[in-house]
Amino acid sequence: MHICVYGVILIIILFVSLLIFVYKLRRNRKIQVNGKSVFITGCDRGFGYHIAKQLSTLGFQVFAGCLDINGVGAKDTIQDKGLWAVINNAGVASYVECEWCPLDVYQRMIDVNLTGVIRVTKAFLPLVRKTQGRVVTVASLAGRNGLPGFSAYTATKFGIIGFSECLRREMKKFNVKVITIEPSMYKTNITDENVIIAQNKELWEKCPDEIKNAYGEHYFNDFLVKIKENMLDLTANKDIAQVIDAIEDAICCQYPDTRYVPGFRTSFESFIYSILPVSIQDLTVSLVMKYVSKPCQMTTLNKNK
Repeated sequence: MHICVYGVILIIILFVSLLIFVYKLRRNRKIQVNGKSVFITGCDRGFGYHIAKQLSTLGFQVFAGCLDINGVGAKDTIQDKGLWAVINNAGVASYVECEWCPLDVYQRMIDVNLTGVIRVTKAFLPLVRKTQGRVVTVASLAGRNGLPGFSAYTATKFGIIGFSECLRREMKKFNVKVITIEPSMYKTNITDENVIIAQNKELWEKCPDEIKNAYGEHYFNDFLVKIKENMLDLTANKDIAQVIDAIEDAICCQYPDTRYVPGFRTSFESFIYSILPVSIQDLTVSLVMKYVSKPCQMTTLNKNK
């Protein structure tokens, strides 16, 4: 009996080992670059700037933010060699609680982060389809998990991931691979604490008195402190090379993953978080994002009890 059990365990181990070996073998296969063309949005700084340089070094013909493919040289190059990949990288972010975040901020997030991705993808999809290439979109873990203060940003990232998932299944019949890069928070220009704090102060000043009275100045000031302490100093990763390498792999690997979460620790934590019950997820978030001050409205209610 024991021999039979051990035999089954051994077979399972060998089978899993074989699967891992085959996976690693496939993942190590790279495409032939041969001057393939890649179009990247949002290349002025951050991820886009570095991936443009890295892909250019590898021999790709990089069009950095060149939306007009009829421009001088662009059309001829793309028609001669084809467009291998579109990298949707352009994006904006905000860290503002919903009640003092006006609709125009939500609209700007939607225009850039979601509608912009759809427009660029649709514009270049016929060219990518002809080469059986790639559509790579930099999304975010915010597109899987919602955090306080990120409602505008998260709404667009959920949309991006949903759009990419549908497109991936639609494009499979053309051998076009649609891939999402889902990083956590990294120290880039969109996580500049001074910009975020200034934006919050400006929006707070424009808030109706009812909202200001409900939250109170103590809560708002504590929120500003937590922007630096919780969200940036503790969680923003400085090693953007993890993201750049993930994008490169999505472009260059013959059999890329459909989803990349850069960084082993982040990937592991994301997996564990995703399988937790929602009530435990909410508890975890409230512990991590805990503010010292309670909203003024809640303090008043507690006193009146």
